[in-house]
Amino acid sequence: MKRLFTQIPTLFILLILVSCGGKGTHYKQFSDDKTFTNRISDLNKSIDQIRVEEKGNLIKEDLYYLEYVYEVGQSDSYVVSYRFDEKGCYEVGLYSYFVEEVNAQNLVDGVKAEMKDSTYGSPIEDNNLCRWKNSDESISVEIDYSKTKRGEFIATIFANE
Repeated sequence: MKRLFTQIPTLFILLILVSCGGKGTHYKQFSDDKTFTNRISDLNKSIDQIRVEEKGNLIKEDLYYLEYVYEVGQSDSYVVSYRFDEKGCYEVGLYSYFVEEVNAQNLVDGVKAEMKDSTYGSPIEDNNLCRWKNSDESISVEIDYSKTKRGEFIATIFANE
């Protein structure tokens, strides 16, 4: 009987460690799939190139559109969409609604830090929107964090003409 009482706390502690020892923050899991700056390099790729490279679960497909979903955390996911024309991919969209605000904020903060460390530098912030453009302004990146308190993460990467 005494041995049973010592095993139960040990099993309980082990259970807590296993359940809390996830795959890292939402941003880390997001980046492990593909970094945000690598998603920028998806612009101008053909629909066939994206199909081969994308590792998410394809949930929607059209002649000029692909949409993938990735699982992140215990009960969250995010969606990556690609829009195409005859020149290739011209828009990459990322969207998620997380159960907890802290996870959406973690993703916003992580992407902002990643972009700051890239060639894009610091964003122009206006009305809960972060904007970046490359030096020749052929690429625009936006993160809308106006609904982060509701758990939403919204980002769009554009190829400007």
